[in-house]
Amino acid sequence: MKYLTLVVTGALMAVAAQAYAGEYDAAKGTPGDNSAVVSQANSAPAQPAAPMKSNAAPVGKTRAEVYEELIRAQQDGTLERLNELYGGG
Repeated sequence: MKYLTLVVTGALMAVAAQAYAGEYDAAKGTPGDNSAVVSQANSAPAQPAAPMKSNAAPVGKTRAEVYEELIRAQQDGTLERLNELYGGG
């Protein structure tokens, strides 16, 4: 009984994967209706949804900030405690 269930489930998964792959538009890299590509080819070129800003602020920490945190962790013992906890060296 379990074998039959596994075979049926596997067959359904294979069919579903093939059906999804059949809808995949390789030219655009997205799933979708392939007939839409023909109709979009004659239309005006699409604009990006959100334009990139060249003066955008960096996200995250700078190298100097990370280095300061490392020095602070070495001085206050945080780094040593973490190395003992996780077995680092």
